[in-house]
Amino acid sequence: MAVTLRRRAALASAAVLVTAPGLTGCVPSACPAIGWSDSVTVRLDGDSATVARVQLCTDDGCAPAEHPDSAGPVESVSVASQDADAWTFSVDMSFPREFTVRALAADGTVISDTERAPEWVRVGGSARCGGPSRATVAVDL
Repeated sequence: MAVTLRRRAALASAAVLVTAPGLTGCVPSACPAIGWSDSVTVRLDGDSATVARVQLCTDDGCAPAEHPDSAGPVESVSVASQDADAWTFSVDMSFPREFTVRALAADGTVISDTERAPEWVRVGGSARCGGPSRATVAVDL
């Protein structure tokens, strides 16, 4: 009798292993519960020699700031890379899709203050779940 019970248990286990992979197509897949960072590149058109800093600004303030004191989406803005004519920022996925680009001289004088609503292009993830995006904007100096 013990052999029969073992045999039944083995057959039941085998049946589960054979049918389980076929059932996975019926189970909806969930999106991962993680966030991501987007990136925006600001290209400076004109004489960029006097530009010391570039900031992204929203109604909550401008970032990156020398002394961050605001809450909200500007806290998550950081410079990922920078050369003479292009500044690339890493921004939180909740960063507003419209913002102002501010170019500043070394003494803090505003050289350019330009509103932008760039075309964001998803560069990862999926259409269903979203994913990181990238945008490029040009600013005339």
